[in-house]
Amino acid sequence: MKKTLYIALAATALLNFGSACSDSAQADSEKKLMDESASGAAVQINREVLEELIHTLPQPIEMADIIAKSGMDFSKEILVPSDNAASYKEKYAQSLAFGAYGVDLGYINLNDKSLYALEYLESISKLSKDLSVDQFFDYSTLMELSKNKKNADSLIAISTRNFNQIDQFLREKQRGELSVLILIGAWIEGMHMFGEIRKANPNQDITNRIGEQKVVFENIKILLEKLSSIEELKPMKADFDMLGKAYDKVGISYIYKEPISKEVNGELVIIDNTETKVEMTPADADAISQQIETIRTKYLLKQK
Repeated sequence: MKKTLYIALAATALLNFGSACSDSAQADSEKKLMDESASGAAVQINREVLEELIHTLPQPIEMADIIAKSGMDFSKEILVPSDNAASYKEKYAQSLAFGAYGVDLGYINLNDKSLYALEYLESISKLSKDLSVDQFFDYSTLMELSKNKKNADSLIAISTRNFNQIDQFLREKQRGELSVLILIGAWIEGMHMFGEIRKANPNQDITNRIGEQKVVFENIKILLEKLSSIEELKPMKADFDMLGKAYDKVGISYIYKEPISKEVNGELVIIDNTETKVEMTPADADAISQQIETIRTKYLLKQK
């Protein structure tokens, strides 16, 4: 697996936000978030720990390549239903869904299915209001981006910068745990996509991809250990502990290769070319995917 500076498939579509609202709207969002923070538990996550999670998530271009090579036909049925957005009632569920919908919108974009983009953008817009980050949401820009998959590098760079804006805003309002849950939601949906690709075209490459994600899982497990001090998130830690039992059977080793550099939007980006050797069986991959589906069903599908 190549480490990257970017956020899962969600980066292709979800997090390209701009300052689209007025100062008064931002002040209203800040007050709402502060009121919620004062009345509930908040956990602050070290920025370096969060960056390590971001660095180990799959690169959108890499995900696009995997999907393209899989030969899997587009299926809206594998997405989180767009109308589920209204069923997420509390901030933790909304954050997970926010990340997952970004992955789904990216999948729609990669398959040139702009017909479905509008309804998923509307779902993301609703959740951005629920999470009080709608001041960063530029609906018209996202709509345009959803029609074009050719400028992936630029989209990734812009998306990463703007996720950082959202993360900084949530931290300032003592809600840094929501940033973590957005990333976890994106990872769950991305892993679900890997599983669907493997169903459509079982091969060693996609099996290895699932195994490589043990690196990301270990980072998520550390973060959930801290988040488990929030009563509502304790069940999630227990569910991920079950996933850990499946990942315990996966062996990971590394083959070092020189990193390369490239320029994206005038910025120098370093890409780690280190290769990962995965030791796992198809049965191990099955067990991991089954547990991912259990988690996804519980937190993203059964909300109504």
